[in-house]
Amino acid sequence: MQSKTQPAPAMERAAAVPLGDFDVFENEDALVNRLYYGVPSYEEGLFRCPIFFEENTFRKEANGDLTLIRSVRKAEW
Repeated sequence: MQSKTQPAPAMERAAAVPLGDFDVFENEDALVNRLYYGVPSYEEGLFRCPIFFEENTFRKEANGDLTLIRSVRKAEW
């Protein structure tokens, strides 16, 4: 009996992998948080994993809620 071998999946860019969640600044009025991600890929025999972060700035409301006022994505390298 012959078994069929499934073809290897095409190498596609992987989804971003969460690496960390850090509050980088906080005072009585605002909170700045960074979410770090890696995006691993394997192309032409090379493994790559560029890292980027999303920096979110929140305003602190009188009732304790946080309101997102700014979100920026930046490359780490």
